Amino acid sequence: MADTVRIGSVEITPVLDMVPPSREPSMMFTSTSAADWTQYQNILENGRLQLYYGVWVVRSQGKLILVDTGMGPGPHAHLGDATGNLYEELRPVLVPPDNSQNTNVSPTDQIDIVVHTHLHGDHVGWNLSYQGGMPAPTFRRATYLVPKLDWDHFTSPDIIESAPQVQRQVMPLQRLRKMELFEGEHSITDEVSTYPTPGHTPGHQSILISSQGEKAIIAGDVLHSKVQIHEPSWCAGVDIDKTQSASSREWLLDRAEAEGSVVAAGHFHPSENLGKIVRLEGRRYWQGL
Repeated sequence: MADTVRIGSVEITPVLDMVPPSREPSMMFTSTSAADWTQYQNILENGRLQLYYGVWVVRSQGKLILVDTGMGPGPHAHLGDATGNLYEELRPVLVPPDNSQNTNVSPTDQIDIVVHTHLHGDHVGWNLSYQGGMPAPTFRRATYLVPKLDWDHFTSPDIIESAPQVQRQVMPLQRLRKMELFEGEHSITDEVSTYPTPGHTPGHQSILISSQGEKAIIAGDVLHSKVQIHEPSWCAGVDIDKTQSASSREWLLDRAEAEGSVVAAGHFHPSENLGKIVRLEGRRYWQGL
């Protein structure tokens, strides 16, 4: 079972969907050169940047919340042999131990709410399954919360043809009456809310958790790599508005450091995707839990 961290009375559990192929660092951070990475070789794996596609299960006030849904069942053509495995990885997290051998218990049916940080393919991939060409919600009992600004952007006529993940994994939710649009600061429970952190996409949201005086932030794609804690101005090439992206990252790092928040970063290695922002000799560092 994945490691779970408690924030007051809230539980946060990381779940890994997929490990995509590694890449040259400058392919992800397109404004950087090999020289820029010289002092950050410890962040790379065999000289390459390795991301991980993870999601989060949050338990709060009797609600079971899934933050993002990963890349989806694979293999995906552009990811080689990488395959999504979220369904099986969710089972031990969601099914009580005394029911773990009961194959009739579906972990997906226990999710009450799916909330999306944004609508890129590696965050919406398990929303729906298809049989005979017909879509059905993977999380049958859940309400899917979708950032309105992302919906408006990706479904616009000049964008939608280049966003097959939205056509296939998001738009049918509206027809199935499973989707709710939200914007701004939106309360999911009294302990869990969204907060706009635009830049990566127009409607990108981070998830704020506050319970019994303890705090956490699920970062979404404000953070792709630990290098951005040292270099918050480094933006992913896919960030739509890089100025906004850097500003959102500075906000998140400032808030996490000031409040001592736990930060959940789904693209970090599973052994260190939960941590805190600490400062040593005037410089920020990632301190894994």
